[in-house]
Amino acid sequence: MRVLAEHGIPSLVVGGYAVQEHGYARFTSDVDIVVPDVAAAMERLSISGFRVNPGSSMTLTDRVSKVEIDLLPGDGAVGPGPLMLPLPAVVSEEPTIATLRTLIEIKLSSYLGSPVSRLRDLADVIELIKANDLDESFALHEAVAGKFIEVLRDMRAEGNRSK
Repeated sequence: MRVLAEHGIPSLVVGGYAVQEHGYARFTSDVDIVVPDVAAAMERLSISGFRVNPGSSMTLTDRVSKVEIDLLPGDGAVGPGPLMLPLPAVVSEEPTIATLRTLIEIKLSSYLGSPVSRLRDLADVIELIKANDLDESFALHEAVAGKFIEVLRDMRAEGNRSK
């Protein structure tokens, strides 16, 4: 984050790291960061010592910590889901974590676009619902709200929620 901030690049942390920050502790081996311009961020990070992963236009590795960083296009899509990724506006040396609402919308959109290969996203949503005691009053974008309600109902039917 520090390197991106030094170059005035806004960023937003999503993915497994953000899931952890919102109450569900799970293993993740990478950090997913949304930026306005992936190519510019790749260039700045590689100049600052990050290694571009061979064959990838969006993934780098921190040479010191060995953590893989996946850069995602703000206001763009990574897969065929119904929603675009948010466009980050905050430049900060400290990680800016996606709000719970944004994170769940991203996860549900990703799952809806690729339901077989993105099952982890649906599982994350289920765990976030449990960790944050969410119900139907949790308003989401209409493109994913129906799936959210369906998941809540399925969880209740299986006895996974107390409400």
